[in-house]
Amino acid sequence: MLWPLRWLPWWLLTVLPAMAGDYQIGFLAYRGEAQARGEWHGVLDDLNRALPAHHFDGAYLTQQQLDAALAEGRLDFVVTNPAHYVLNRNQGLNWLASYRDPRFGSARESVAATLLVRADGDITAAHQLAGRRVGAVHEQAFGGYLLVAEQLRRQGVTPASLDLQFRGYPVDALIYLLRDGALDAVMVPACTLEQMMEEGLVARQDFRVLMLQADTPCARSTPLYPGWSFAAAGINDETLLRNITQVLLAMKQDGRALWGAPIRLDEVERLLQDWRLGPEESPPLRQLRTVLLDYWQWLAGLMLVLLTIALHHVRVTRLLLKRTDERDRLHGLIQSRELELVRARQATLLGEMATGLAHELNQPLSAIQAYAQAGELMTTEENSREVFNHIVSETERGADIIRRFRQWASQPLPGPQAFAPEMLCRELADRITPRAQAAGVRLSLNAGAGELLSVRPAVEQILANLLGNSLDAFERRGRGGRLVLTAVSGDDGWTLTVADDAGGVSPAVIEALGHTLPASRVHGMGIGLMVSYRLARRLGGRLTLANVKDGTRATLFLPEDD
Repeated sequence: MLWPLRWLPWWLLTVLPAMAGDYQIGFLAYRGEAQARGEWHGVLDDLNRALPAHHFDGAYLTQQQLDAALAEGRLDFVVTNPAHYVLNRNQGLNWLASYRDPRFGSARESVAATLLVRADGDITAAHQLAGRRVGAVHEQAFGGYLLVAEQLRRQGVTPASLDLQFRGYPVDALIYLLRDGALDAVMVPACTLEQMMEEGLVARQDFRVLMLQADTPCARSTPLYPGWSFAAAGINDETLLRNITQVLLAMKQDGRALWGAPIRLDEVERLLQDWRLGPEESPPLRQLRTVLLDYWQWLAGLMLVLLTIALHHVRVTRLLLKRTDERDRLHGLIQSRELELVRARQATLLGEMATGLAHELNQPLSAIQAYAQAGELMTTEENSREVFNHIVSETERGADIIRRFRQWASQPLPGPQAFAPEMLCRELADRITPRAQAAGVRLSLNAGAGELLSVRPAVEQILANLLGNSLDAFERRGRGGRLVLTAVSGDDGWTLTVADDAGGVSPAVIEALGHTLPASRVHGMGIGLMVSYRLARRLGGRLTLANVKDGTRATLFLPEDD
């Protein structure tokens, strides 16, 4: 695009800046570094030749890389498209010259964009792009996406209706993707296709231009906009800036100037504002200052009123928060007292039921024990005497359980003693084995070695109730299964588990456990489950109930007593 400067006026070679130095010029390399280096090396050569006291070096970057380099202060000058210049004016850019593209011959009309599709494709009009894969470099690319998308929007084709794919730099890759069928259409800077054709990279007959504008050296789909800018970034040396500008304005190609004086970018700014990318206009500061001076009394009064309202709002808010905290505290206190009252009522009910049950069960147990003792004395067969002896032992154990039940309902538990959970679990397993076999239940025991410091009778009562509940569930279902009793020692205590596959319990039972008098697995008052829960809490542990696959798992955790 640029040819080296062959002849410069002799007086430019004698111009020297006030201070020598090295300067970095950033070039927007939309086709890649190699192509940009070949396109702009003439500018660098001419600057270095005309201003020998300085050294100018080029950095060929994408738009995002240019943004980052400007923000970090790594560039002294930048050569970029007008939209990129407008978007970065907050970086202190000073526009020195506008590029006059030799193909169009005017700095005011040097930038356009082209919408390309495959020549052998079925897309012949812009409205057919809806839902199609349309590629572009970046959503802020001026000589591509922004210009083409603006023309499409004017024809009723919105970006939201397209399958937009921003593939990044270099722009040549978009044309290759279109040629190979990876995209249905691409938005590229005007003359990109022609440049690639001249370089032998693509063939013109493979592509079709949509929304073709008036005949120009390069096929384009949009009107022409102002050309690229050569801008200084933070350089305040007026002598240097004047000398660079003079060198740029003196550059020619085929007798035509390559750079012209900076031109206004009103049309570019309006386009960016339509896309909500440009700088927002604000009222002049002078008008604002005039309003403040003319109406300062009213504004001061308004501010005073607003300040009074704000202070009143703060005071009311603080009082409201204080009242809310007091309400929450009282509400929590009431809930705590209600919970204590419910627990007291449950304890009273449990004691009354325990007393009533003990009174009612003592008589039949005594009668059974008396009959068994009489039978033991009357029989002479050894087997019968052994059976009667077992009956007497079981009735005595039942009476002992009832006695402890009445005692625990109204009196403190006895002191803890060390015992082996493994032995306890084996005794319970031996005791329920006949009943389990009769119900077709396979009983498994997995108990670890060690000692637990707790109230052994209470732990035995809890496990016996849980095992009994599981056997009850198997018997009601009329089908056998598996029952597992586990005792495992951990760092902070023992975990004893009773798990079965007897069908599970109602979620209402699990939810009510510990809050109200729970129901049993199917019917009844669930006294055994409630007693077990209460005993676990009195032992300092916890009892949880959960439904698992095809059954229920009851877990009793007892902490180690320090």
